[in-house]
Amino acid sequence: MIRVEDLVKRYRKAETNAVDGISFQVKPGEFFVLLGPNGAGKTTTISILTTTLSPTSGGATIDGSDVVR
Repeated sequence: MIRVEDLVKRYRKAETNAVDGISFQVKPGEFFVLLGPNGAGKTTTISILTTTLSPTSGGATIDGSDVVR
């Protein structure tokens, strides 16, 4: 299962959050689509889940393993 709770990412020197308090969970066997306009934080969210980026706050786990810390 993928679980994201209150995920926030603000880039240094940015005036607004790239991701602002997103929460969701995807259970085994479910399909999940992350849709939004340019600049909505889709790539940032996936980058946090793949450990390419660290969030400013919030948490994310994949099969119980913390991908944030």
